[in-house]
Amino acid sequence: MKHLRLLLFPLLLLLNGCHYDKGKPIIPEKEMAQIVAEYFLMQSTMSQFELPKNETRFLYYTQLVNKYGYTEAEFDSSLSWYNKNRDVFELVCKQATAILEAKKDSLNALLATQPQQAAD
Repeated sequence: MKHLRLLLFPLLLLLNGCHYDKGKPIIPEKEMAQIVAEYFLMQSTMSQFELPKNETRFLYYTQLVNKYGYTEAEFDSSLSWYNKNRDVFELVCKQATAILEAKKDSLNALLATQPQQAAD
């Protein structure tokens, strides 16, 4: 199934590859980091709740990629490029981690102010 590629994204992180592919991916690093961060949030959410079958889950992933203005084919092509260029993909993952940490910090700060607002 062609759609399983998006669902198997975490496995790409485990593949060994030393080939460096010159050129640029279709999806630039900054946007790819945002997509990866949202992807991991989506994965986490889906693991917490019982969600529909894989076909429905795939729609969520497709909508995520479409949200940034890319097609499934463009995402697959970029993912393949990043898979071949591990050093760049490592930077993308670090940026995605920073995005998630910033969201976590923002949420924690918001939650810390909630009891004070309730007391006022």
